[in-house]
Amino acid sequence: MKGEIWSWDASTTAAAIRAGKISSRQAIEAALGRLREVNPAINAVVETLEEEALAAADRADRTANLEAAGPLHGVPVTTKINVDLAGHATTNGLVAMKDALAGEDSAPVAALRRAGAIIIGRTNVPAFSYRWFTGNDLHGTTKNPWNPKLSPGGSSGGAAAATAVGIGAFGHGNDVAGSLRLPASACGIYGMRPTVGRLPSYNPSQRMEPSLCLQIGATEGLLARSVRDLRIGLAALEARDHRDPWQTPAPMPREADRLPCKVALFTGEQEFGTAPEIVSLVRKAAGWLEQAGYLVEEVRLPPLADIAELWMAMLYAECSGPVREAMFELGGDAFRRSFIDSAANFPVLDASSLYRAWERRLSIQREWAVFLSEYPIVLMPTSLQPTFPIDHDLAGPDALAAICKAFTPLSSIAGLALPAISVPAGSAAGAPAGVQIISGRFMEDRCLAAAAVMEEHIGKLRPIDPKVA
Repeated sequence: MKGEIWSWDASTTAAAIRAGKISSRQAIEAALGRLREVNPAINAVVETLEEEALAAADRADRTANLEAAGPLHGVPVTTKINVDLAGHATTNGLVAMKDALAGEDSAPVAALRRAGAIIIGRTNVPAFSYRWFTGNDLHGTTKNPWNPKLSPGGSSGGAAAATAVGIGAFGHGNDVAGSLRLPASACGIYGMRPTVGRLPSYNPSQRMEPSLCLQIGATEGLLARSVRDLRIGLAALEARDHRDPWQTPAPMPREADRLPCKVALFTGEQEFGTAPEIVSLVRKAAGWLEQAGYLVEEVRLPPLADIAELWMAMLYAECSGPVREAMFELGGDAFRRSFIDSAANFPVLDASSLYRAWERRLSIQREWAVFLSEYPIVLMPTSLQPTFPIDHDLAGPDALAAICKAFTPLSSIAGLALPAISVPAGSAAGAPAGVQIISGRFMEDRCLAAAAVMEEHIGKLRPIDPKVA
């Protein structure tokens, strides 16, 4: 175990605590020290839980039988500020929610605590967690630790930036249109979007049930600096929570899913004009898989742009009328401008056309399910273009059109409700860039196995110090 304690991944930290090499308090004090040192430069964590975290660490250190403790016993982590943490405000980036204290823990927070993890801070989001950029009127803007002029992605930009600099062993996030995978790519770490339904999702403070799109398209997930941390974090977060009737307990791992298989390679170069540096990264990653015995074929995919456009149109359709008016009032000017210019890129769906959209979505999902039976893994860019500048979605309609096109690989996979991992394969335009591994529903282990192959070539990720202008 080399380096400062705060630089260790969750797996190393948990093993050291279990073996008695360090205490939980040492792990938490180190993580909090790192938070104080680097967070002012990036504004990733917007609520620090120092007193609670240290008290939890002391309780963890009083555990008599460490061998029987949870898999994340004493490990420092962060959670996104759009999920309930008992006694704290679930602001979701809204000034109006700054005093809206949660009475009990959300499903992901409860799962992490049952696994023994200790939450040291809560990470930033855009208003309503509804932008691909991270900033709001309440908590301010989060900066990319690799370049303060660049966006860390969104909506889990705070979680990704924190994880990249070593604030916590890993970070919790969630994803309905790319909110885990985009920040992972922008910040040079791993980001996993599991199959919708694998992980429970529930906020006790919610005043109404989530919209239908959120019910069948949104998922909790995590951002990490190692593939093994994706595994240990996923295992913790998938703990059964009966408050979420959509949760579908599914077995994992399955040895067959770790074996080399056929891989469909898609660069988007011809269809979308993918940036040449991104194309090179995807082809490099494909080569890594081929060296490990995977059979890589560059093939035509089932509908990708169609499902991306359809999914985004459906999301915006659910935010219409009085709902949209309320969101504009509460979200602030930046949210309103981004929302309007983004929505303009997608068809307007009334009630009857929304119903037909659900039918069309199912048809496309069927095409993909059949395709994935032949090609169990799809390899494609996470984003078709390099990381955008901070608040680039406020640069006008043309900028939003380019952004929406660039993020087709993100919104399409969300619309299909498939599992995916963004892997930090290299850089483009001087900033981190990821490639995306996709598999069939509840086939996360295939994604993890392929990501582990790539990790052997990438090498161990170490936290970075935030760059300053």
